[in-house]
Amino acid sequence: MPRRDRTDESAQVHILEMLTLFWLFFMTATFILQLKVPDPTSPASDGILDLAAEDAYDSLAGASALDEANYSSRLAEMLATEDNDVTCQTMLDTLSASIRGNCWLAVDAGPLDSHGATSLPEGRSLTIHHLVHEGGHVWTVSLQVWHTGGGA
Repeated sequence: MPRRDRTDESAQVHILEMLTLFWLFFMTATFILQLKVPDPTSPASDGILDLAAEDAYDSLAGASALDEANYSSRLAEMLATEDNDVTCQTMLDTLSASIRGNCWLAVDAGPLDSHGATSLPEGRSLTIHHLVHEGGHVWTVSLQVWHTGGGA
């Protein structure tokens, strides 16, 4: 009977090592291929939200005041003379049906307070901020918008 030497045993160990490494690489590749990496949010989606928020703001900021002698815009007039909930709700009502939002107002150095109908964002949201100077006061107007259903 032929006698085995050390080189035969060493070759068998190397074959087992190679089979183990092949199996390990194969299973690693299978795992990586099964990973679900989410697609990045489209810049167009953020652009749609930005335009919607700016349009809601401009619906009052770009409108002429009823008392043009004393106020620079309808927004400035509403901030100075009306209920803040009505001011915010008027802006939020101009959002399309597929976009929801929240509105915050602050005067001078005060904290931002939520006004109008509020809800929790259903996914990614975008917030715009504007300053309105009227009658010696500086108002901060912030609109947060998101797609309904949290999509896009």
